[in-house]
Amino acid sequence: MYQGCFGEIRHYSRMPWELTAISAVGFATVIVYAVVAVLGWQHRDSRCGPEIAALHLVVGLSAFAYAIQLGFDSVAAQTVWWELSFAFSTVVPILWLVFVVQYVSRSQWLTPVRAGLLAVEPLAVVLAVATNASHNLVWTVAPETTATAGSAIALVFGPLYYTHIVLAYVAVAVGMSMILFVGIRWSLVYWKQVVVLLIAPLPPFLSNMAFMLGVSPIPNLDLTPFVFSFTGVLLVLSLYHFDLLERVPIARRQALQAMGDGLVVLDTDRVVVDADDIACRVLDPAPRIGHSITAVFPDRPFDQLHGTTVTDANNLAYDVRVSELTDERGDEIGYAVALRDVTSRHRYEQRLEVANRVLRHNLRNDMNVVRGYADLVASGSADDATRAAESILSRTDDLLTVSDKARKVSELDDSHSQPSTTHDVTALVDSVVHQARREYPDAVIQFEGAAHTEAQLTDAGSLATAVRELLELLVSQADRDDLTLRVGVECRDDVVVRIESSGAGIPAVDREALAAESETPLQHAEGLGLWLAYWCVIENGGELRFGDADGDNPVEADSPPTETEASVIRLCFPSDCS
Repeated sequence: MYQGCFGEIRHYSRMPWELTAISAVGFATVIVYAVVAVLGWQHRDSRCGPEIAALHLVVGLSAFAYAIQLGFDSVAAQTVWWELSFAFSTVVPILWLVFVVQYVSRSQWLTPVRAGLLAVEPLAVVLAVATNASHNLVWTVAPETTATAGSAIALVFGPLYYTHIVLAYVAVAVGMSMILFVGIRWSLVYWKQVVVLLIAPLPPFLSNMAFMLGVSPIPNLDLTPFVFSFTGVLLVLSLYHFDLLERVPIARRQALQAMGDGLVVLDTDRVVVDADDIACRVLDPAPRIGHSITAVFPDRPFDQLHGTTVTDANNLAYDVRVSELTDERGDEIGYAVALRDVTSRHRYEQRLEVANRVLRHNLRNDMNVVRGYADLVASGSADDATRAAESILSRTDDLLTVSDKARKVSELDDSHSQPSTTHDVTALVDSVVHQARREYPDAVIQFEGAAHTEAQLTDAGSLATAVRELLELLVSQADRDDLTLRVGVECRDDVVVRIESSGAGIPAVDREALAAESETPLQHAEGLGLWLAYWCVIENGGELRFGDADGDNPVEADSPPTETEASVIRLCFPSDCS
């Protein structure tokens, strides 16, 4: 005999079953559900994709069980399959609510505690269904009930069933109200999506009401599991025609107009609802959907974010612009945080500031020295005049050198955004060393490099300029005759150009100014040589480092190199050395 438990389905597996017309219709709707579930899963990285997949998977299982029920002519067999179909359907209202919450960008509402509370009701109903034979609070079957294939048996529903139906209607109504609220607030921006989503749940909702009121077109037959396929079709229409899964309920058109090179879209609570790949790469930590923007800028109030500048791991600068998003009625509906690449402007302003300070500092100091020696010439002896003239010539040569470097700085191209090409770094550096040996015959310049060490550079000429300036700087700082410079090119994780001096190395004041990335009134480099080398390196996507420890002491404001590292300079360029 039938015991009202899922496990008893095995007892009736040998009973005759036939494919009726209504069962065939049910199986056809199962195919629709399967297609929609697969489409949702394919868009699982998009908003609402996983929710759509889960919703239609469960509805499809319920429809499948119901279609099998309608092929039996036994009361016991139909009851078992109806029991299974109803158990699957108990989860549908909750899944619908989860979908709506995701759509209206209120996923933060669905905390683990709230999700657990929502799951209590369907779990309790499933448990009641499994134990219905002992209490009959979900349904009963009248003794005189008969069954025929293609028609559903008449069940007498109990209080637990009606309680579940009322809660399901409330869940559907709450979801539709939330969607309607979106339609009212965001009016014409998403009215097509809103209309589709308001219509989508109506067919199964009305079908179930007709069944409960006893006015179904086919007596005793609940068409809800089959009619839900119309909901699936409408969601597919939204997916492909209205971009439901690719949009969020916020003024995306306005956000695109405000977009720079990177974009983060926030709701009114300043919670991230969308972020493009550029924003995720530039910002550290990367913005995460469903989390507050304060996690990205913990030390900066949101109201003060507009107009600030952030720098990514590649030393590229981005201006932050915050725009308020409003609907057609002017109501605030969110924010767009746009990142615009201003690396060229940022580097140009830095070069202009440094060159200006160095020129003013050197010009003032050297001209004071020249004036002093000129006074000495005017009033001194012939020996004093000769010595003063030599000093004047030396100072003017220094000024001409600084002026020439300032010209090179002004001619630097912002090539960071240009496509890179492959260059033989070994051959390039070898050529610079060969020229330096002729210019500085008193210094011993040794070179060693693996043949054909290649790197991707945007401007190979600027790399040659960087090596040339560093060699000149190291020679100028030497205070002994036996100066030895060792230049090497090697391929580790990156392509590294290593320059080591047996002399004094790079002065501390130069290194500190470079680490601070600016010249200050109390902190001046001796000239523009080190700055010029630094800019040439970063324009090629590389780093200028001091010392020999891998990964240590790149030029950063918070970690200036120590004096013991002054004699070793490394230029590191990203490359696949495998």
